[in-house]
Amino acid sequence: MGRTIPTFRRMIESFGMEWTDFRQGLRKQDQEMFDALLNHARRHSAAGHNFPHALPFEPIVISILLEHEKQLRELEKTKEQIEKRNGDE
Repeated sequence: MGRTIPTFRRMIESFGMEWTDFRQGLRKQDQEMFDALLNHARRHSAAGHNFPHALPFEPIVISILLEHEKQLRELEKTKEQIEKRNGDE
C-alpha cells in the first residue's frame, strides 16, 4: 500500500506492540503461544492486505482461526489414519 495506508503486515506488528503489556503479564509458555497466534496472522498477510479494514482485529482473528482450522483438520486426518491402521472405528 502507499505511505498513508499501512500494510496489513505493519498493522499486525502494531497490534502486537499494543498488546505488549498483556503479553508480558503472561507466563513464559503462554507468551510463546501468544507469539504463535501472531505468526498465524502473519501467514495470511496477503489476504489481509486484500481486505482493507480500519481495525485489524477482525482479519487477524480470522487468520488465526484459519490456521487453527487447518491444524484441527490435520489432526483429524491423522486420527482417522491411526484408527484405520488399528481397526478402530
